[in-house]
Amino acid sequence: MAISTLPLLKNGEEYLSQSKKTIKGIHDENLLEVSIAPEILVQMALPINKGSFHHLQSMPIDDIIDIYSEAGKIFMDDMLINGVNTSVDEWSELITLSTGMPIRFVRNALNLIPHIFRKSELKKILRANSPTGNLGIYDNFVDVRGGTRFGWTPRGKNVGVALPGNHPAVSLLGTLIPLFKIPALIRASSSEPFTSFRICKALWEAGLPPESLFHFTTDHSVVDTIVRKSDLGIIFGNEWILKAYEHDSRIKTYGPGRSKVLVEIENMTPSLLDLSVELAYQSINYDTGRGCINASGIIYNSPDNYEEFRDKLAEKLASLQPLDPMDPKAEISAMNPDAARGLNKFIQSRMDSGVKDITAKFRGKEGFLYIDGDLAFFMPTLLELGEDHQMRTDEYPFAFGTICKPSDYYADELVSDSLSLSYLSDNPQKAKRLLNDPSIHKLFVNDQTFTMQVSAPHEGFQADFLYEAKASNYDGINNLLK
Repeated sequence: MAISTLPLLKNGEEYLSQSKKTIKGIHDENLLEVSIAPEILVQMALPINKGSFHHLQSMPIDDIIDIYSEAGKIFMDDMLINGVNTSVDEWSELITLSTGMPIRFVRNALNLIPHIFRKSELKKILRANSPTGNLGIYDNFVDVRGGTRFGWTPRGKNVGVALPGNHPAVSLLGTLIPLFKIPALIRASSSEPFTSFRICKALWEAGLPPESLFHFTTDHSVVDTIVRKSDLGIIFGNEWILKAYEHDSRIKTYGPGRSKVLVEIENMTPSLLDLSVELAYQSINYDTGRGCINASGIIYNSPDNYEEFRDKLAEKLASLQPLDPMDPKAEISAMNPDAARGLNKFIQSRMDSGVKDITAKFRGKEGFLYIDGDLAFFMPTLLELGEDHQMRTDEYPFAFGTICKPSDYYADELVSDSLSLSYLSDNPQKAKRLLNDPSIHKLFVNDQTFTMQVSAPHEGFQADFLYEAKASNYDGINNLLK
């Protein structure tokens, strides 16, 4: 990769700031420098970003759809960045070397972008988010539902988004905001600023008003400025992040997923057992388990075959082998050994005699951290523990899961507070009770936890955060003249 510095994107141009940060690779090599936006630059960009609101709002929604559709094509073409022509394959390699995510999964994620930016898919996203299912409301901001006329108004003139770096596809949650005619200021993760940068650059080249979309990498100290001083904010993080913003209705937080699989099959036939094991395996291991919609907990509430299910799942997880993430066959993410040792020490501190590593007996050794030269791997892991154990809702950035069988608790209590829940049952009608639990945000019956459509709600529809309905007799002048 010949590019030496990743610039910022502001006011329609690339910008190299004086402050820069070196992005280290998983082999502890220097990959490149990334420009860091100082707080004063963010403060200057915010009014410009908000100032593009009326321009974006006045554009026909069909024109914005056309821009995104064209951007999807540009995204996959060679792109001039800081004077260097870069291909999407080179970009994939850069993401893998920075994050340790296997190259095959990175390529899959990047190839998803032009698919989502197809006109048919964009219209599907917009219709799903429309309160009436019509596209016209994005131009008129007035519609009729159930015989009642109402207005639909933006909740703010821009959105400040602080993206995480766990998966390239998460960039879509920020970069799709201008599709809804709201300007956005994107703060990228310093470990994976590449996907969101390429999307933003492609949107500019396709004709999106440049002031309506900024792309910055900043120090952590500036994140609060971006999300609080924008009219609306979106931020991803841990429990501490959620607590810091829990009382601010202008800021939407995305925290730990705690996604789970609930197995409730009364007549567990051999074929249903194998299918359940496969669905649980995919839920834990998909894309190396880094996503918030990957399962991190299995609740087995079927009357029979618990040990067989547990051991088959553990054996399947333990069968994966560590390979360099640049190998097309690699399925396990890699890390720098020093960082991995720190995480491993923390996980071990939470384990006690009440925890049993089921995968260890199939790997033939205890422990799930494997270090090979200058690369470290967390091997896919299944821990058996009790319902009350502190680790039952833990999740980590690898294929990690816990399993327990309800004894003193109802199964429904154990699956609450889940971003995504896979319900495996030979009586799917029982899933209705889980639909009524507001702490379960996604429910998939006899499917994986990671079943994902950009048009589907992800902790609510995106437009429900960006817009709100208001009572209005917008055409009241016509009534007056009658």
